[in-house]
Amino acid sequence: MKKIIILLVVLVALVGAALYQQKDRKSRLSTGSRKGTDMREMLIPDFDVNSVQKIRIKDAKDEVNVALSGANWTVAERGGYEASFDKISRALLALKEQKISKKQFAGKESWGKIGVQPPGEPDGYGIGTLVELLDAKGNIKKSLVLGASVTSSGNANASPFGGSNERLIRMVSPDDGETIWVVGNTFADLESKPDTWLEKAFFDVQKVKSVEVTAAKPEDSWKASRPDAAATEFTLEGAKPGEKLDNGKTNLTSLLSSPTFNDVLAKDKAAAALKDAVKAKLVTFDGFTYNVQAVKQAGKDGDKYYLTVAVSAELPKERAPVKDEKPEDKKTNDEAFATEKKKTEEKLAAEKKLEGWAFEVTEYTISSLLKKRAEILADPAKPDAPDAAPAPGAAAPAGSLPDIQKMLQGIKPAPAAPAPASPLPEAPKPEIKPAPAPGTNPVTGEKPAEPVKPAPDAKK
Repeated sequence: MKKIIILLVVLVALVGAALYQQKDRKSRLSTGSRKGTDMREMLIPDFDVNSVQKIRIKDAKDEVNVALSGANWTVAERGGYEASFDKISRALLALKEQKISKKQFAGKESWGKIGVQPPGEPDGYGIGTLVELLDAKGNIKKSLVLGASVTSSGNANASPFGGSNERLIRMVSPDDGETIWVVGNTFADLESKPDTWLEKAFFDVQKVKSVEVTAAKPEDSWKASRPDAAATEFTLEGAKPGEKLDNGKTNLTSLLSSPTFNDVLAKDKAAAALKDAVKAKLVTFDGFTYNVQAVKQAGKDGDKYYLTVAVSAELPKERAPVKDEKPEDKKTNDEAFATEKKKTEEKLAAEKKLEGWAFEVTEYTISSLLKKRAEILADPAKPDAPDAAPAPGAAAPAGSLPDIQKMLQGIKPAPAAPAPASPLPEAPKPEIKPAPAPGTNPVTGEKPAEPVKPAPDAKK
């Protein structure tokens, strides 16, 4: 009973603490100096997205600067590599079209508690994500701080996975003052990590004809090819007697087909990252040649894999004439050739932009290129073991014919029958004599001589 009372007391204390925190948070959002602005419909009224030439995003850990350079947006923290135009457009339009759900007030002393404190504060408490939108001259057009997410029961904007997709926003503007806006958007695109803003379009190797790998040691180099694009297996060129390529150990058919990358190094850092790299040359049936360098580099946070690529192509300028081609077929074929030619030229131009950069990729992307010659060979064939004699009484496999030679080899000649032994002389049969007559000698059968009687006395 005593334990139950203690548990009830602890439970009441926890519930009370939760209610106090919720009440305190509402108090912070509503009891500021109330220096703010009136309720409005749009988060950023009259926002001209075309005036934005640069975006700076910063939080407590990272910072990214994305700017319009000529016709393309670039990422400054990645040496000016091209940024994703789709991501930039999506983020700016989200800010332009964002409506306000409600407003609250919070004094500066409460900014850290609700996560709208700007980066750079000495205590570093409650730092939000600062978003600055600048024009071509570097002047800040709009500035805002993305704060904490809002969780409230019965919210119409609640996420189906729990919680809410509402967020606290503080506009850095004298007009907004201490107003804290609540909006139904988390602005997931407004990230401070540079790698998330990169344009991830990459090169694509199709219909590989041959792969030639040049390693640091000549004995580790190798080359494999196939006769046509329909073949599923490659053949090792220059194979020595007994050597054969094991196509299961290296996937050359789809090698570097639709690869992706995680991050990119600036061109001035590419040479250091590609130290001791393996060189590879991939030739396709479409006339493209890809010169690739790949390397594995060990680091404190684990191994990393880098790749560089240089692309060239020999593309047909005109369609080969076809004998006895009908005029209507010629027009159709010419148009198809022109369409394919334009598509191929655009592919070549896009892939040539990748030259000079070092891309961080996954191990799987370049694992086949990093394999040594000995690692792609099929295991040596083992000599055939002699056929085991079938077990006594075992039946032959169904549908097979008996091996007569083996049958003859397994049959042993029957041993010669031994010569018949000389018959032993028969033992003489015992002579059975009749039993002696009574009173006769049992041995001689003779009767005993009668005793001689004395002569009668004459006197008598």
